[in-house]
Amino acid sequence: MTGATNGIGLEVAREAARAGARLVLPVRDAERGQAAAEDLRHFGAEVRVGQLDLADLASVRAFAAGLDEPVDVLVNNAGAVTPRRRETTDGFEMILGTNFLGPFALTNLIAEHLRGRVVIVGSGAHQGGQVDAADPHFRHRRWSIAAAYAQSKLCDMLWARALQCRLTAQPATVDVQLAHPGWAVTNIQNATGVPVLDRAVTGVCRLIGQSAADGALPILEAAVTGLPPLTYLGPDGFRQWRGQPEPQQTSALARDDAAAEAIWDLGVRETGTDFSAADV
Repeated sequence: MTGATNGIGLEVAREAARAGARLVLPVRDAERGQAAAEDLRHFGAEVRVGQLDLADLASVRAFAAGLDEPVDVLVNNAGAVTPRRRETTDGFEMILGTNFLGPFALTNLIAEHLRGRVVIVGSGAHQGGQVDAADPHFRHRRWSIAAAYAQSKLCDMLWARALQCRLTAQPATVDVQLAHPGWAVTNIQNATGVPVLDRAVTGVCRLIGQSAADGALPILEAAVTGLPPLTYLGPDGFRQWRGQPEPQQTSALARDDAAAEAIWDLGVRETGTDFSAADV
């Protein structure tokens, strides 16, 4: 599971540890990774930590090359929000690179190890997302946090659809599920780069959102529950911000097969990785 050193990911990992799962944690920050591993070992879990920076394809390839065991559930949870436009090591817009292109490459590169399920963590932000295939990295159009994040999460939803299509076409035993945590209070809100403003945003989030532990529930259910492929789980409360997990509807664009194939082609073109269900 990616993004397990804090927030939603750490809460998902804790519940998995309580259930006796063996956990493989690909982490960008080794010190935080070891701290998370120690936390999880308190529950009696066996934990392996590996170095992985989703914003660096060389790092993704190195982690994948070092993986030597089956993966029953892959949870693509890690995500990023930046206060201004930044680029990854490979020149991708940072939010797209971290939220979509890095996980896309990782999943393709470890396909031979997948045994049960891929969970892709989305967001209600995908509802307003648009993908500019000619300029996905905002090199020529105006960048904003909202536009970049919504685009990345729409890409995740469409990637999931294209991945499931490839799995369905082959005698593979792996399915794809989608989930979002609603409005959960995590460090992803601290995106402005202005400490006072970040604290104010977090304060508002605490009033209208839910805890990271509650936000983890849809992801946990997506990981372990018997569900039809491409079920999209999220909180059942007001504006889907908080509450108990329930199946929800993705946007019409997120259900468009042609758009899903276009996003798959974007991922292949940018990362140089592809997926064959024959590898599963």
